[in-house]
Amino acid sequence: MIVVGVGVGFLFALLVLVISVVSFPLLLDRDVSIGAAVSTSVRAVIVNPIPIAVWGLIVAGGLVVGSIPLLLGLIIVMPVLGHATWHLYRKVVPS
Repeated sequence: MIVVGVGVGFLFALLVLVISVVSFPLLLDRDVSIGAAVSTSVRAVIVNPIPIAVWGLIVAGGLVVGSIPLLLGLIIVMPVLGHATWHLYRKVVPS
């Protein structure tokens, strides 16, 4: 049961990464619909699967490390990840 639970959790995390890695910054930057933002994010993941997978591991690792000291590390980790996500979006999606 643990293996199935971890597997299902991984699939949910992968789904969230695929639909949101570019869509949130895109929605903040441009006047586009949610559907267009999500489809842009999915296309970005299809074109760049390895860098996006590495980015997902960096985010997961950063959140784990930030959570260890009574969640106080998230005060530093969250803004750094947000800023880095913005730069990832600007590299992946052309102007």
